[in-house]
Amino acid sequence: LLQTFRDKGKKKGFTFNEKFLKEENVRVNIEVQNFIKNNGEAQKLINVLKENNITLKKQKEVLINSVSSEDKNKVNAIIQQIISQNTQHQTKIKVILEENYNNFISDIEDNGNLSPQERRISKNLHGATVKNFQDVMIQFQSLESELKSINENMIIRSAEIASGKKLTNEQKKEIIINPEMAQKMIQEKLSGQAHTKLQNAVRDLEERHAEIRKLEKSIMEVHKLIEELAGLVKLQGEMIDDICENIAVSKS
Repeated sequence: LLQTFRDKGKKKGFTFNEKFLKEENVRVNIEVQNFIKNNGEAQKLINVLKENNITLKKQKEVLINSVSSEDKNKVNAIIQQIISQNTQHQTKIKVILEENYNNFISDIEDNGNLSPQERRISKNLHGATVKNFQDVMIQFQSLESELKSINENMIIRSAEIASGKKLTNEQKKEIIINPEMAQKMIQEKLSGQAHTKLQNAVRDLEERHAEIRKLEKSIMEVHKLIEELAGLVKLQGEMIDDICENIAVSKS
């Protein structure tokens, strides 16, 4: 495109420093190629996150139907592996998008070697990738919140079964926040009963609380990431939603 515009300029009588233009062409082409390559790498990682979200959704259903503490722990171990992989990919994607923004997008308006069309396409491609990433992270955060809620309900159900009484809303809230309260309630109910049963009940509550703490930490990290992404977008031209949709169609 650059060469086409310059050829047209020559026909209209414009003069160019050919040596300078050749050097600039090489530099700009490298910048554009790096931008496109990085953007492609980000898209690949985002697609992995999408697949992980699908797997998380399936594991959520498995967790709901799990009965024994052992089964719950197996499912939660798989969930934590997915969350750990997502965390690594999130960091990589953020670094790529920041690099593309700082090295190419932030000063793109001042780059006289790019046509207005090239500038607009570059900004929109970058913006679409950022939005795509945001959407996947919002879905991931929503799934984590659902998993957290499932573990909370398991704590309440275990406490009610072990204590033999229906808990009030205030007691439910307190038990979720304060694991010691649930343990105390179970110990009072099971006083004089089999010690193994008491240990199993307390251990199950401790495990569910541990999962909740992990999920809460991840949810906060994802929330912070989503907020930070807002600063990596410089939009103009076509609707970003349309571009995101086109990217999704081209990948399928």
